[in-house]
Amino acid sequence: MDISERIFDERLKGHCCSEQIMNLCLEDMGRDPEASRDLVKAMGAFCGGLHVGLACGTLCAALAVLWIAEDDPFTAHDKLGPEMMSWFKERFGSWNCADLLEGDDTRRLTLCPEIVEDTYLKLRDMLEDIGAI
Repeated sequence: MDISERIFDERLKGHCCSEQIMNLCLEDMGRDPEASRDLVKAMGAFCGGLHVGLACGTLCAALAVLWIAEDDPFTAHDKLGPEMMSWFKERFGSWNCADLLEGDDTRRLTLCPEIVEDTYLKLRDMLEDIGAI
């Protein structure tokens, strides 16, 4: 199954952006899906920018994945986190959900899948670089 199909399958399961990122990456890291269920569910707190348009749920989940994958908290904090945040802002122009949607909630249908896919691909590269997948 290609990446777009995996993301679409996650959407069909009812997973929002942050849940999609976490579930896909945990699968890639070989984590037990049953054991990870509560963690994926908890990512729902970040959907839609904390449900009020603040920090993008995809970005929040990406940062959480990096903290899970990297054993050294200083590397996660000092290198991986800033790298992801810098890439995200450069790629999409903002970290905030409301800014990304530009006041048009219907953009979730087209923009959010693109953000999830691009962020997932970036995360995969970063996870490969640190040997997590």
